[in-house]
Amino acid sequence: MTREEIEVRRKDPRNYNWRLIYFCKEDPRVIVPRRIKWMGWTLNFARPSAVPTLLLVLVFLIVPLRMVEGQGVVTVRLTAAAEILVLCLLCAYLSSRTE
Repeated sequence: MTREEIEVRRKDPRNYNWRLIYFCKEDPRVIVPRRIKWMGWTLNFARPSAVPTLLLVLVFLIVPLRMVEGQGVVTVRLTAAAEILVLCLLCAYLSSRTE
């Protein structure tokens, strides 16, 4: 499947349930850009690995913040900023792959 075919499917409103949840069996990606790209990413819930990916993202966000809890405001904010940066870079990379 070419990148153009994937983009057509991503933009098709019929692949969204309740205009929010992306569900497209033909799209091979788990992490997909939202219809309005600057709004971030969403998961393709037609993929079996979508729920484990969601759980891993939540663990990635919660565990480091719990580890630095009580270490000071600056440490917590730097940790949160680093988590968000790494998560955004990872989502951008995974959503650009078409394998």
